[in-house]
Amino acid sequence: MTVRIEPPNSVILVVAREDFTPPSTFAGRTCAATSDCIAIGVRSVDDGETVVSFAAPGQRPDLMVLGEFVVISEGNLSVRSIYNREHLTAGVEVGAVTVEVLGNEAAEPDEVVLVIRS
Repeated sequence: MTVRIEPPNSVILVVAREDFTPPSTFAGRTCAATSDCIAIGVRSVDDGETVVSFAAPGQRPDLMVLGEFVVISEGNLSVRSIYNREHLTAGVEVGAVTVEVLGNEAAEPDEVVLVIRS
């Protein structure tokens, strides 16, 4: 599962619940999270597309770890724009899910891979 997107404001969200709360700040990092939403800063839309995909653990050792977060899921993870447009989804277990965010750059990556572990 891979999509190419041009997210507004250079941010993608990984949402674990329909009624979610995005982080209020990145605090100087590429990724930030709440208990039900991960925000990832990506390349500017003026610079081109961002490739986003899901992968199994160990499948992409060529990418760097940008963050690892535990979110509380309702059974689905959804990659969305800040305007709530859904681009990609994956079914997951209900409850606590660990999401490792990988990228090809430490700041403003143009490739983001999400590794999901229950």
